Amino acid sequence: MLHALSVRAKYFIAALIVAILTPFLAFFTPLTISQTFYAHREDVVLMTPPSNFIMLLIALGLIFVVFIVLGLKRNPNIYTLACVIIISSIVLGYYSLLSYSAIQKDQIVFQQYHHQTIYKWQDLNEVIYEYEVGTFGTYYFQTKSNEQFIIEENGQFGLDEKRAIYKLAVLNGVRFMEREKSD
Repeated sequence: MLHALSVRAKYFIAALIVAILTPFLAFFTPLTISQTFYAHREDVVLMTPPSNFIMLLIALGLIFVVFIVLGLKRNPNIYTLACVIIISSIVLGYYSLLSYSAIQKDQIVFQQYHHQTIYKWQDLNEVIYEYEVGTFGTYYFQTKSNEQFIIEENGQFGLDEKRAIYKLAVLNGVRFMEREKSD
């Protein structure tokens, strides 16, 4: 019994393990899930929104806090609160894996949790690509009904993806303009 870990030590070790794994899980899990489950053959670019990473980071942070609190003090009220926070964290973690944006050959899809918005290329009027030399650019899309939406480039946009977007716009009769950002 002298060499056995105390309950307090076990909670602190669990908190340490969660703290060490959190950066890796928060970065790789949303990206892996979207590339595995939401990737489609028609995708030109599949993007994971930054909100997914932030929500998963918060969910894992809450679990870390629960383990720290349980290591400091334990009573029935703390256990009840810990269960509620862990369940909330699991729900938040689940929601962090649901959103994505995809530019596809026939449409542009924005999946936000349980709501999906689809814009067909034929419904677009204009695409403006605004860039600054040495940084990522921004795509401004305008529909024929004057609705606008923006897609900011990230590391998933390469030269092939930019060419594909331009080609899709031209093939669908969408006006494409490219301009340098003005300050």
